[in-house]
Amino acid sequence: MMNVIEFQPDSTVDLYSTAHFMIMQQGEDAVEMLDSEAHTLRKRGATDELSACLHLLRVVKELIDMEYRGPIH
Repeated sequence: MMNVIEFQPDSTVDLYSTAHFMIMQQGEDAVEMLDSEAHTLRKRGATDELSACLHLLRVVKELIDMEYRGPIH
């Protein structure tokens, strides 16, 4: 069974902390998981959920890229 993270933009859980949690739990597999979910949502026509998923996917990729680049300082 796959763990599901529900993105709630009106909650106190923000996009970056959700993305960070996904990376901590799934590693780089989070990208594949979100991409697969986005394809499913697109087929279903779930536009609001698709938008949230794509925003989360973008941030997950951004955080992984930052990790590979190393410390900013």
